[in-house]
Amino acid sequence: MKIAGYRSISNMKRLRVRLAWQRQRLRCFIDKPTFDFRFKLIAMSILSPVIPVGAGLLASYGLLAPKQAFVGYMAGALLGLLVLATLATRFIDRHFAEFKSAKLIGLALLGLATYYAHGQAAVEVNAIFQVDASSLPRATAAASALVLANWIYPAIVLPILFGSIALVLRYAGKAQHGNMAIAFAICMSSTLWAGLINYQAAPERIRKSNLYQIALEMDFNKRSTCAGVPADAEGVVFIGPDQRRAIVAPRLAEIRRSPNSIFKEVKVPETFEKVDCT
Repeated sequence: MKIAGYRSISNMKRLRVRLAWQRQRLRCFIDKPTFDFRFKLIAMSILSPVIPVGAGLLASYGLLAPKQAFVGYMAGALLGLLVLATLATRFIDRHFAEFKSAKLIGLALLGLATYYAHGQAAVEVNAIFQVDASSLPRATAAASALVLANWIYPAIVLPILFGSIALVLRYAGKAQHGNMAIAFAICMSSTLWAGLINYQAAPERIRKSNLYQIALEMDFNKRSTCAGVPADAEGVVFIGPDQRRAIVAPRLAEIRRSPNSIFKEVKVPETFEKVDCT
């Protein structure tokens, strides 16, 4: 009995020592984790290409709808953009923290570019709908984003894309796998953004088609009390200060649509019928 009691006490002591050691190990892991900044950056860099590639494979086997696959593509692109923004922020803080005037000038230039992009967008919306751009605020905002995208495509996106490709090859040659993963994430993200801009924002025909579809979804009213609106019309947009007139969007006509993509090209009307509203 005594021997059994001693064994029981000994086992309890061993258990307490083991639990204390595990708690100490867990505490050290939390206080000084392996998940430091570089580890997190590499992990995000690995996930950035894995998510869109996985979404593409699942979509090719019919396991994901085009909208769901597009969400995967954009998630990977945004994650790669986060990696790039993190590196850029750390680089600026490390080397240009004392140049506050340069930051102010950069913000001023960004504001100026946004202002001019909004003006260009207003011109483009007016050319499509033949009304003041203030009548279609959401389409104008989307047009501003597309104009900015066309500006940054040759100035920022392409240099980052080619630079990241060069870094991938350089780090691969030096067997620096962590740096190669980070560079590859930026390369993949830049490729996705470049493709999106090149195919959906740069061509004038496609850009107008996208703006028209955005306006139909977000600016046009599906119901109205206006007289003379066709039954198959897509909606109306009220114009003028008294809001007693409106332009009518005719029935939507698709030109091209791929079953594997969420994007489609539609016919943009050359003119819009105007009706009176009570």
